[in-house]
Amino acid sequence: MPSNTKSFKIGEIECVPVTDGIFSYPSGWLFSNVPKDEWESRLRERNQPTDHVESPYTCLLIRTGERLLLVDTGADGLAPTTGNLLKNLQDTGVKPADITDVVLTHGHPDHIGGVLDASGQPAFPNARYTMSKTEWDLWTDPRALHDAAMDEHMKQLLVGFAQKHLPPLKARIALFDRETEIAPGVRAFPAPGHTPGHVALLVSSGAAQFLHIADSVLHPLHLEHPGWRNVFDLDAVQAAETRREMFSRAAAEGMPVLAYHFPFPGLGRVKEHGSAFRWEAA
Repeated sequence: MPSNTKSFKIGEIECVPVTDGIFSYPSGWLFSNVPKDEWESRLRERNQPTDHVESPYTCLLIRTGERLLLVDTGADGLAPTTGNLLKNLQDTGVKPADITDVVLTHGHPDHIGGVLDASGQPAFPNARYTMSKTEWDLWTDPRALHDAAMDEHMKQLLVGFAQKHLPPLKARIALFDRETEIAPGVRAFPAPGHTPGHVALLVSSGAAQFLHIADSVLHPLHLEHPGWRNVFDLDAVQAAETRREMFSRAAAEGMPVLAYHFPFPGLGRVKEHGSAFRWEAA
């Protein structure tokens, strides 16, 4: 299988992480409520650069019965290093027309950037798109992020991207407002804080379970310090609460976890570590 994909199974359900590319963030954006010397020290301990964090964008294929789901669509149009999803899908033998469902965990550019083709039409012509109603309502509101404590340029980027990419999906998007079964064995559940309608996914088959935490965290240090905020978290307090709840469940049940922004393929497990947690890459 190509190095840009990796296949694994949860019971009878096949899962394939597929990379869309990689983006370099200023390190301070990921630890925006933490003194600089503290997060710099923690990065140095890991032999990581302190001026930037290279963040993969890992989408996920889920094949369950006759359904083929794609979770998030990458960041086509955001940077030259992103927008590789369709090519990497094709390398696995999957064509856009094969996708039956596109699940959008939230409305940030690196998750909705591939929903449209070059002509502005849905890029996956046979797919039903699904998203939290709370999330859809946020990003399609003309006053989106009006009161958010965020740099104006960043607000304009996020809102402009969403209001270009989401409205063309209106005729084929299914919105949900609570924990919902998207397809057999695949449930979306609220994981708010990063955005109000951000969701995570639980994949179950028989006794096997797998948790896709999407953007609940952006860096492994957020497991060790659940209260460390990234600049994109719209509600830092709620985001920290969501992290602790999700990590406690993942650690207690020992289930495999996928994190969208962790080193590809983003797979690992959450372990209890003192009063917090730590990440063990698969």
